Amino acid sequence: VKFFGGGNFFAFVSNVDSIEIKTRKNFFHKGYLEYKNTLFTDIRTKGKIFIALNTIGQIIFWDLISHDYIYVFHPFQNGSGVFSFFKTTKSNGFLITGEKNGNIKKWDIFFEKKIKIDLFLSNSSNKIQINSIAISPNGKIAAFSLLNKKVFLWNCFHSSYYFFFGNFKRCVWSLDFSPIDKTLVAGIGTGNLNVYSISTGQIMKKTEGHLYPVICCKYSLDGLLIFSSSSDGKIKIWRSDTSLCVNTLSSHQNSIWNFDISKKSVFLISGCIDGKIVIIKDFGLEISIFKKKNLKTFLGFQKFFRKRSFDQISSKIFPKIISQNDPV
Repeated sequence: VKFFGGGNFFAFVSNVDSIEIKTRKNFFHKGYLEYKNTLFTDIRTKGKIFIALNTIGQIIFWDLISHDYIYVFHPFQNGSGVFSFFKTTKSNGFLITGEKNGNIKKWDIFFEKKIKIDLFLSNSSNKIQINSIAISPNGKIAAFSLLNKKVFLWNCFHSSYYFFFGNFKRCVWSLDFSPIDKTLVAGIGTGNLNVYSISTGQIMKKTEGHLYPVICCKYSLDGLLIFSSSSDGKIKIWRSDTSLCVNTLSSHQNSIWNFDISKKSVFLISGCIDGKIVIIKDFGLEISIFKKKNLKTFLGFQKFFRKRSFDQISSKIFPKIISQNDPV
């Protein structure tokens, strides 16, 4: 699941061969993104550009206004893998891909009339499958979690390793950099969140609360909070400075594979393995004092509910809201 257009729209993938777009307010259907009947595993957005990875290892770019795909390339030599995207300027950015055989590549992207992608860096010294990738807010460092229960940092411009974090008891499934300081949060199969200094590799904070593996973890855009989801069906919200849990969201009964937070941290959207998507408004906190309140559930629905009858609704408003709230 992914918000875009200032949080007014969201996209989601499921076990069907398309990505569906809906309005956040009323869940009106706004269209599908499709490519040759393939299934999708990961999605990203930036301005009018939508990026997705499919199950055969292709990365596809769409125009969010026309819903037409504009570029397709296959960065993986051996099946599929994982990727992360960073937009540097209006006209360029880069992708970092990690493969099952451990290969790491950085691809420079030029957003011109026709998208151009060039291989900038490649490193094949690692032979262990890569589980997840995160890129620092300044685009200089990438973090990788490996199947052998390790995490390492990589220089995005020199193809060199910083250092490896020590062995974990179980795999790390999610990583995210803080937007305000030099820390990295890791979601671990033990149910813990560990926060590390990216300067020294030392553990700064550790949380305990999830009973099952942490599948996804993210900082809020202001860096004050850390969100984590687990296979126990809960999303927990933590203070980044003290690692105290300030709220637990229990809208799901099964594993929460992914969630997203709107730009101003007003809404949170989460997707569950049983097909349920929930949007929550008002996380139940006061950021200044972190006082726990009652949770207000905004909307919920089954993501397989598909009706094309909403296609005609306000098509002219769609591109206007994207350009105003989420410029390229």
